[in-house]
Amino acid sequence: MAIDESTKIILDAIGVVRNELKEPKRGPDVQKIVTEIELDASLSDALDYLDEFSHIMLLYWARKGESQELKTLRIRPHNDPEAPMAGIFATFTPDRPNPVGVSIARIVERNGNILKVSGLGIVDGTSVIDIKPYIPRAFSIPDAKVASWINRQRRP
Repeated sequence: MAIDESTKIILDAIGVVRNELKEPKRGPDVQKIVTEIELDASLSDALDYLDEFSHIMLLYWARKGESQELKTLRIRPHNDPEAPMAGIFATFTPDRPNPVGVSIARIVERNGNILKVSGLGIVDGTSVIDIKPYIPRAFSIPDAKVASWINRQRRP
């Protein structure tokens, strides 16, 4: 497939992440972080009934203010020296051609165009691309498999 002007995509952020994080955060402590997702006020009605769900899937632009130049096609996941040099599409690295991130977060409350959630380790000011309800039967695949190096215990 040839990439040309007809394949270009223009995205507009629908909102922004508001919290105290200056760097992305991972691990169990992320569940304690409370984040406000401030949507454009014109989209407030799009949140109606979302708070009947316990969780959302948040799609966001993972490289806030950074160069969009792709650095590499392969990385060692989690900088684990025992992990293989995996292609970036086999990892969750934000270093990808389009740094679209996806995270699942618990809904705490909604107030107008503000959705308060817990469990996001995303940096303050990150652009939000989309919000979807988390539906377990749609996203939990019982016979799904993952690479063997994913389940291996990482060293501290």
